[in-house]
Amino acid sequence: MTLHHSAKPPEDLADRKAIRFFFRGDKDIVECLVSYEALERLENAELVSRSDRLARFEQHRPRIEAAALHKIESGGTTEGPISLDAQDVVSGSAV
Repeated sequence: MTLHHSAKPPEDLADRKAIRFFFRGDKDIVECLVSYEALERLENAELVSRSDRLARFEQHRPRIEAAALHKIESGGTTEGPISLDAQDVVSGSAV
């Protein structure tokens, strides 16, 4: 499957404590979630507001997207959201 950036902007989902972002696949849209904890661990700094979370996501977007692609290619399903936690994003394989 080939994945490309989606035109949909990222969304802050406070109730799920995650940022939702999307990839456009060959035939569908792949939904991904990256946890607030993962975003905080990227810089070992707490995120206190929605704007902080979205800014941190954008700053580290290439790394986060690489982690999502790695998870999909490693057997992750494209059914339902691909969930990324701190281990997925901070690990060396995501770089």
